[in-house]
Amino acid sequence: MDQALDPVGSLKPRGSALAPLVVLGALAVTAGVTAYLAWPTRRSSASTRTRQALIAYLRDHLSGADVALRVVHRLGSTHQGTEDGTLFRRLSKELEEDRAVVRMLLTQLGASGRSIKRAAGYASGAVLSVTVGGEPGDLSLLRTLEALAIGVQGKRCMWRALQNLRTVPSTVDGMNFVELEAKAVRQWEAIEERRRALVVQTFSMAALRAE
Repeated sequence: MDQALDPVGSLKPRGSALAPLVVLGALAVTAGVTAYLAWPTRRSSASTRTRQALIAYLRDHLSGADVALRVVHRLGSTHQGTEDGTLFRRLSKELEEDRAVVRMLLTQLGASGRSIKRAAGYASGAVLSVTVGGEPGDLSLLRTLEALAIGVQGKRCMWRALQNLRTVPSTVDGMNFVELEAKAVRQWEAIEERRRALVVQTFSMAALRAE
């Protein structure tokens, strides 16, 4: 009877009323702790994904370098003793140097240059090297130079992209990415100069044949 008349006692929450609040509080604390503990894991996961993306990007360019080297090696051997042969041998040496830089970058990232895509590209480069080239005035040689020009521009884009990353060293094997980009520009200019000369030679000869 006294309990029923006690105004203070009537305002006290009973055990059954407290239970949902306790459960909600426990859930909130658990969620907070879980989020706190999981945050470094998510950050690590994002970092790992970024690293893997960079490795894949470099491997793609390594595959392109494999194909380009196959092509210029072939051109250098089929144009020995000519101005074109000198150009292709110089390009071959420089492309080897550029590929070595990419390999070093992969090594510093704790990765190898091996990949299924690169193996496939190496095989296709071997097949392509048999069919590329031709004599000056042949359309096949013009097409080959255009493909090389596009590849070198892609490499230039890679060097420029790497200039903006703090996750890679600014200098590799004594060269920085600005210098490597300038080197790619010089390579492209040399290929483009020869390609433009071949445009006139190729299609002028085609016009003569048509007559």
